[in-house]
Amino acid sequence: MSKHSIQTLLATSTALAVCLIANIGCAMAAETPTADAPAAATGAADDQSTSANQAGQANDRQSLTTSDIIVTGSRTAEAAPLTASLTTTQPQSAISREFIDNANAASDFFELIALTPGVSISGTGNGQGFSETKATIRGFKDGEYNVTYDSIPFADTNDPTHHSTSFFPATTIETIVVDRGPGNASQLGQATYGGNLNMYSRAVSDKRGVMGEALLGNWNSFIGRAEIQTGKIDKWNGAKFTLSGQYLKSDGALTYSPVMSKNLFFKGVIPIGTSSKLTILSTWNRNYYYQSDVLKGTSCGVPTTGLVSGSATLKAENCAPTSNIGMYGLNYGLSNDPTRQDYWKYNRTDKTTDFSYLRLQSDLSEHLSLDNRVYMYGYTNNTMSGNTGSTIVTGYNTSAVPYTKNTITGIPGYNKLNKYRVLGYIGQADYTFGFGKAKVGGWFEHSNSWRHTWDFDWNTGAPNYDQKANLGTAATAGYPSVNLANIKYEQNSSWDQFQLFGELELRPVSNLAITPGIKYVHFKRGVNAMVNADSYRSPANTTATWTKALPFGTINWQPKTNWSFYGQYAQGMYVPDLSSFYTPSYDAATAAQSTSAAAAVKPQTSTNYQVGTVWHGRKVSVDLDGYIINVNNKIASATDTTAFSGTLVNIGTVHYKGFEGQIAYMPIEGLTLFGNGSYNYAHSGTTNAQIAKAPFSTAAAGFIYKHKGLRVSFSQKFTGPQYATELFTVKQSVNGVPTSVTQFTTTDGIRLYRISPYSTGEFAISQDIGEHFRIGATVSNVFNSRAITAVANGGTTVVGGQTYYAGADQFSFLPPRSFMVDVRVKY
Repeated sequence: MSKHSIQTLLATSTALAVCLIANIGCAMAAETPTADAPAAATGAADDQSTSANQAGQANDRQSLTTSDIIVTGSRTAEAAPLTASLTTTQPQSAISREFIDNANAASDFFELIALTPGVSISGTGNGQGFSETKATIRGFKDGEYNVTYDSIPFADTNDPTHHSTSFFPATTIETIVVDRGPGNASQLGQATYGGNLNMYSRAVSDKRGVMGEALLGNWNSFIGRAEIQTGKIDKWNGAKFTLSGQYLKSDGALTYSPVMSKNLFFKGVIPIGTSSKLTILSTWNRNYYYQSDVLKGTSCGVPTTGLVSGSATLKAENCAPTSNIGMYGLNYGLSNDPTRQDYWKYNRTDKTTDFSYLRLQSDLSEHLSLDNRVYMYGYTNNTMSGNTGSTIVTGYNTSAVPYTKNTITGIPGYNKLNKYRVLGYIGQADYTFGFGKAKVGGWFEHSNSWRHTWDFDWNTGAPNYDQKANLGTAATAGYPSVNLANIKYEQNSSWDQFQLFGELELRPVSNLAITPGIKYVHFKRGVNAMVNADSYRSPANTTATWTKALPFGTINWQPKTNWSFYGQYAQGMYVPDLSSFYTPSYDAATAAQSTSAAAAVKPQTSTNYQVGTVWHGRKVSVDLDGYIINVNNKIASATDTTAFSGTLVNIGTVHYKGFEGQIAYMPIEGLTLFGNGSYNYAHSGTTNAQIAKAPFSTAAAGFIYKHKGLRVSFSQKFTGPQYATELFTVKQSVNGVPTSVTQFTTTDGIRLYRISPYSTGEFAISQDIGEHFRIGATVSNVFNSRAITAVANGGTTVVGGQTYYAGADQFSFLPPRSFMVDVRVKY
């Protein structure tokens, strides 16, 4: 799509919004807040039902994000599951606590944002909440956008990706704000690039109370919850605390794939004097699940009839009798056969996480306020997995060169550990003056990580020396000793980073806010490995530093108190992953080439242009936006035969364009209808083809009805067509720098692995019984769709000059329809 076309679409979208508003003729909501005196979505300034309204909570006026207070002008916007603030400066969807409280109780934080325009979810195959999921926003995958909790960024330390069933279950989340843009200069994170998923912690209530809840569902699923609120404690100057816990267990939708998790959450808000508050938060999470670390889905094999051509959409039909689907059906996960690598007891992942912070907020004067916090979080992933093959290497015969392997028949497996600890500090000062305010601050963070993978035999528990090793020849001299051949990698890594930011919010008139700002990023990453995770498994001890200044500029204009327009210009940055060090350096020559390849890897950068409008009427709430995002230095793995395996290179540009909108309508009191949609163009600058795992479109629709304690809701999410694999490959490079990029072709010249559109729905109903009891039920995947949501590429084969898939592809499906009933008691 041309630049002129996208501009035409944006203009048309804005015109449609104006026409819609004019035709509806809805009066402005009474007592609509202005931008100078914002109120949160629940209305009353002293309301304690959401953390946005509570001084000293995470998302208040001193929050580091611009999405701290969701300003609305109508009950319709407040009742909708998704809404945008009148004061926003970028496309936004805020997910309410009421929606979270009534969604599937097992939902992880990615699944909770599934209705958001431009968002698609994968990885739900074991049942909603019973397997880790990934969210794609406008074609940006997990790791290319920030995820924060109470404005503190968190992510893995090898790359900034996330584990959705670790750290923060739904019971620890009050609200979520999905900002589809880099934010202002004060938005912190490692991937100020594709957007921000900002979670805010559960509120601490002024009122004392206790709550208990039990939920039962199919697949022997059980969830137990408890919460205690102390309310304000007068003798402690109004301090208040909350403590909650959750226990979850399920057999899972897939065969032999049980899961379990436990969570504890504590939060306290303690007034200090009359002008300061101390917030203390700590949460601990433990979960395990049984899932192959090698298999990425369910195999179909070569169909018994009608080979599927490369020109067709892949379908799991007529599967080979010996394939996973042929033997076990679509719900295959693991087996109960101890002679196979997929035996469920051989494939367990055990994770423990913690996250804690101390935050001190102080009003030093009428104009000056300070916000300081220190935090830490940790993650331990201990995975045991079966591996492919059937040969175990017990050792090497070194009496002659080359050394020869001593082998037996066994069941290969491995132990994988990923363990890290992150410490950080965030400081910020806000100064308010006559026609605006200034904000300055900084973020400092240090991490330490330990990662390894060790191979062994499941039959005996003895090491399996099956990795490449120095066999005493010149050709193998770059590999480690045979004594280390059971170690795939043994690696320590770290980072030390800081970001400094400053921004101004200028208000030349009361209804216009202009916010210029700048952020400086300084990121130093290092690795110290006895055996590095590269193809040669060479030792490594090196560091690299990346820096960049990122300018920002936003505008928000409210011609009416319930109607705003906004625009954003912002630059973003994505720091190279730890894998940028995965090139060998076992001698001077390879060290030089490794240094050259690492130098060629630059941070991915983006330039964002976004415009939009938000309108909240008495019965209708509408927001529309359009965006153009250009990405440079897109990082991918080199496929040139002269490059080391795993070498990362910059392959050029990706262009993201599109428009999005969401609407809510309240035809009668208590009934809210809602819908949204997006068109998302994410094309490679080299092939002009849509990149992989980026749906062309998304849509959602549903309703919520509430009356006298009864609540009924239904929503259906549609995910448009997408491709599972990329179209391009790097053909040539010099010292890791590409010299040409050409289109990947097959003999029939048509791209493989197209995933058809699919949709899934959720129904929920609950009834309050008096003041203390609630009963309810949810049904997920209401229409029992078993659509394919992802394909792991198994390669292709040529038969009679025609390209077909080779039968090794692995499919992921939507899980079967499921239900959950719950009983809640509170006092």
